[in-house]
Amino acid sequence: MSESIKLNIYGRNYSVKKDAFSVDPEEVASLVNAKMKELSGAGGINSTSDLAILTALNIAHEFLENKQKAGENDQMDENSIDNLIQTLEKGVENLKV
Repeated sequence: MSESIKLNIYGRNYSVKKDAFSVDPEEVASLVNAKMKELSGAGGINSTSDLAILTALNIAHEFLENKQKAGENDQMDENSIDNLIQTLEKGVENLKV
């Protein structure tokens, strides 16, 4: 049976299954809690559910930005490797001559 863990986010307790997370669930809760506090400090948010939606949107935006940057970095790494292979191949050809 799966172990449950209690998490406190923005003053409310939630019980979640620990094995549902591939990362530390307390770290996830801490991130969500911090983002909710940050956004609530900006003002203009009338309800906790609105705050939760804005928090989800902000975290999703950050996640997708990071995912896009990681993809760009992968492409740059691939291009660098291709350039290195071409340089090495030219060097080997010059050694044969």
